[in-house]
Amino acid sequence: MDRLLAGDRAFQHLTLFSLPEARSSIAAEIHDLSAAEVAPEGETEAWSRTDTMAVLAARDALTGAGVHASSLPIDLIVGGTTAGMFETEDLLAKLSNDPSAIKPLNRMISHPLTAPADHVDAALGPFRRVRTVCSACSSGASAVALGAVWLKLGRSERVLAGGADGLCRLTYSGFAALGALSPEPCRPFDRRRSGLSLGEAAAFLLLETEAAARARGAVPLAELRGWAIGSEGHHITNPERDGHTAARVMMQALARGGLTPADIDYVNAHGTATPLNDVMETAAIRRCFGARAAHIPVSTIKGQVGHTLGAAGALEAAVTVLAIHRGAVPPTGGLEEVDPECTLDHVYTARKMPVRAAVSSSFGFGGMDTVLTFAKCETFGPPPDVAQRGVVITGGATVGPLGVYTSAQSLEYLSPGPPPDGGSIAFRAADHLDLTRARRLDRAGRFGTVAIEKALAEAQFTAPSHRTGAILGASFGNVDASTAYMKRIYAKGAKYASPADFPNLLPSSPVGHASIYLGLHGPALAMSDLNVTAETAMTTAIELVAAGEADHLFAGSVEETSPMIERCLGPVCEGIVDRGPRSEGAAVALFESQSAAQERGASILASVAYWTSWRGELTPAIVADLPAAPADAIVLVGRRAASVVNVLKGTSWQRATVYTLSDRAGDHEGAGGFAVIAGAAAVAQKKAGAALIVGKAKNRGYAVLLAPPPVGGESARLL
Repeated sequence: MDRLLAGDRAFQHLTLFSLPEARSSIAAEIHDLSAAEVAPEGETEAWSRTDTMAVLAARDALTGAGVHASSLPIDLIVGGTTAGMFETEDLLAKLSNDPSAIKPLNRMISHPLTAPADHVDAALGPFRRVRTVCSACSSGASAVALGAVWLKLGRSERVLAGGADGLCRLTYSGFAALGALSPEPCRPFDRRRSGLSLGEAAAFLLLETEAAARARGAVPLAELRGWAIGSEGHHITNPERDGHTAARVMMQALARGGLTPADIDYVNAHGTATPLNDVMETAAIRRCFGARAAHIPVSTIKGQVGHTLGAAGALEAAVTVLAIHRGAVPPTGGLEEVDPECTLDHVYTARKMPVRAAVSSSFGFGGMDTVLTFAKCETFGPPPDVAQRGVVITGGATVGPLGVYTSAQSLEYLSPGPPPDGGSIAFRAADHLDLTRARRLDRAGRFGTVAIEKALAEAQFTAPSHRTGAILGASFGNVDASTAYMKRIYAKGAKYASPADFPNLLPSSPVGHASIYLGLHGPALAMSDLNVTAETAMTTAIELVAAGEADHLFAGSVEETSPMIERCLGPVCEGIVDRGPRSEGAAVALFESQSAAQERGASILASVAYWTSWRGELTPAIVADLPAAPADAIVLVGRRAASVVNVLKGTSWQRATVYTLSDRAGDHEGAGGFAVIAGAAAVAQKKAGAALIVGKAKNRGYAVLLAPPPVGGESARLL
């Protein structure tokens, strides 16, 4: 913060790698970064730069707060986009030349999006629960917002939330291919700006309830007042020029925190220095603040540290907190002559000034917008209270080996029958989508969009609003496309990077495309948690709906066939050497607040009676917290049911019939999504009195209990 206030800029010639044909050769690169500083002895090969930065920043945040995860219950949420891509992209390119050489490789442990969270947990934990989120360049801010939701729901007292992203060839060449990289250090909001400059970073904030902080005598830096997440539903790379959605999300964040435009003394802008973003953001600020927009100081730190992608929202949130705490606002580096279309009260040199409240905005590919509001402690009254709401399922769909099914048809996955062959499923996008509009969608994007569209139709939901969003997960992302992309870069050079392919390599691409195709303007997030990615997406949707952050959320997962996942990533990350041929598919459920569903006259399939997540193994203590099983209950597991059955022994759930969905839906990481859809259908059709879905993976797990629909307006609550 001292260096930001001094106006220092971090850009230098890029030394981490060389892409001589790229438009730029500069970046805000971190030097002398060593995994040996934080990794256990002998394990540095499995740690990436992103992992290392994440642990260093998380450790400093905990130390500064005076807490440790071993002595106080703390939860962890990490946002990001690249994880260990830098360390694995050359290996992916080499393996693509000889597919027969694909095998479990320890070095690939750092590749999954979950790796930074896993390493923070291993180095600084144990944390009670751990979550990984991606919403492109707003990922770090989205992690903070999800942490706030956990606190508001009473599921946490303390959450360490933030983001981490390292530089890599894939993103550098990708932004170069889009023509978005500036050959010189970037100039946000400047008339001569010509693009962004990339950087790398990690940042974390320790969020606590006021009661928890006071109980341990902590001195808070600021209050997290409000937050909001929304989607433009406009274009995968280009923002809305008029800033309509960004302004709406800003206003939602203000309202959530009980603030008005008159309360805001500083705006920490996204400010990428691209021609389109800066004009859009200026328009959004003017829409949100009206006449006051001309008098609120605005700055962005990207002109000093670059665009740090998935870490940016968390880094900028931390700087906003420090601006409030110190009473000092950093400048916008590189800004000398403001673009007439971007005229605001820009900060050219640091200002010492009291800051009562501030806004920090983050915008990502696909129009994924997250806004946070912070305030000086005890300056404003309590924000509006939002009561926890009941959550129900009103629709669902699967794309699997049996076809494209609604939830009612998906009950077939519980029927006896032969297991499907591994490999690709029969799927014709033209049977379900307008291919003219869906031309930018890859296979995963088409799977996810079709599943959401069919769930929407089954739920008879005809008018999605800005309170309607989507959360889709994938265990490892688009590995094969990333491999092909990097193979081309290594073989031919950066000038052959495809601007059409690059946006589809982001983990958030499928949900971004679905939001655009279907016109969904609520939260749009991607989740990842290895073998339980569907369960983490659906659990996150339940939490957001219960907390009042959205009324209707489509949630599930999308998985594609992939030799790299089947023979390398899956075995090395799950510890299972040979599971047999891997399949693919998508499963999506529509989660709604009970009141919203009843208001629109929806037919409710099932109520969410209980949900939980944990870090570590499934233990009898976790099972003991489950409500008692009714006589006709069933248990559904995506994969690996044997270990779940063993823990259920000696409880009321040992009498329940257990179904393993991968037996009929195909063996892949998204099988847990099929379990939720089939469970809801079984409850709706009175084939089960309750359905317990248990998702279990290496050192993590989730459980969701579905009960019969509410009767007479009252939610059926088993807990």
